[in-house]
Amino acid sequence: MQDDALDRLFAEAAASPPAPSPALMDRVLTDGLALQPAAKTLARPRAPRPGLLARFAGLFGGAPGLAAVSAAALLGIAVGYLNPTVMDGLASGLSYTGTEEFFPSVDFLTDEG
Repeated sequence: MQDDALDRLFAEAAASPPAPSPALMDRVLTDGLALQPAAKTLARPRAPRPGLLARFAGLFGGAPGLAAVSAAALLGIAVGYLNPTVMDGLASGLSYTGTEEFFPSVDFLTDEG
């Protein structure tokens, strides 16, 4: 055969490929299903246990409750430890009513020239 005739023969064969028989397809699928591994059952993951700090905060109603109790304890320790004179100094800083002059001479804003 010539090369042209052989090329035509290959082109005809490629244009209409033969379909596999249903019996062949059944055998191939049966063999494939037999070789597949069986599905494993997965264990349900357990919920993680809360940590020590989370359990301790749970005793006080969560993180906000623990923060409030901690702040109250810290204030109680401060009041019990500090002298009354120190507490007067701290309390007077909260109620300071004096005035401050941030610009002692405001004349530079109103002067011309």
